[in-house]
Amino acid sequence: MAGRIIVGINGSQADESAVAWATRYADRAGGSLLIFSVIDPTPRVGNVEEIEQWANDLLAEHAKIAREIAPNLELRTEVHRGESLPQTFEFMSESADLLVIGSDTDGSGKGSRNPGSIRIAAVSKAPVVAVPSTDVTARRGVVVGVDGSDVSTQALQFAAAEAQSAGEPLIAVMSWQSDVAYGYGYGYAFAYVDDFQKAMRESCAEELNESLKDIEGKYPDLEIERVVVEGRPADALASQSAKGRLLVVGSHGRGAFRRLLLGSVSHELLQEITLPTAIVR
Repeated sequence: MAGRIIVGINGSQADESAVAWATRYADRAGGSLLIFSVIDPTPRVGNVEEIEQWANDLLAEHAKIAREIAPNLELRTEVHRGESLPQTFEFMSESADLLVIGSDTDGSGKGSRNPGSIRIAAVSKAPVVAVPSTDVTARRGVVVGVDGSDVSTQALQFAAAEAQSAGEPLIAVMSWQSDVAYGYGYGYAFAYVDDFQKAMRESCAEELNESLKDIEGKYPDLEIERVVVEGRPADALASQSAKGRLLVVGSHGRGAFRRLLLGSVSHELLQEITLPTAIVR
């Protein structure tokens, strides 16, 4: 995905990781990069001029990091004033092809919470990548959740393009759940459980293969790993993500209510983020 890549920073420890990720992505995709920061126009402490200077100094520091990574990349910085952080990010996303943010979790996935990323991902008009301050350079693979929905198709296209560009495998994950697996199988005869599970695995494998046909035609040399497992989608994706460099999911799954701003799977994965995670609309 070439185009306008923007990354928002706020002085957190994840800023450097987010800027580095966005810089490499923009450079590889042949796009431009905007690094921006948002300040409160009516601060309770200090004055707005001092805070704006602090923001400009912060932007200059991270612009230097970006130029060291990609000297020839088209790069700009901006300070924006806004009382509502999600609204400002929503406005910025309207002119972006990709919005990158630092994750406000510790990256461990152990009880950490990420409300800022969730709010921004919910309102963004562009795909969002949340980047924790976690080193994933030793990992390989772009993990993507597939469920046959239209949004899932968009996520799959995004993930395949990134995997192809980075020269890494695409790990396509589809999961299924049964009442039997969660203790509500009283209506099923025990003898038919194995047959039922086998049928579900085969059906999901067939649906996953169908979803990947366009990808295989578009990227014939792309290495694709197919994963079909029983269990909750968020759990399946989290498990596969342990070996990946990037996780990609749709903002809504097949079962999500359209009125919701963010689907339950993407919401849950952003709560305990352990690797760069893209939310695609």
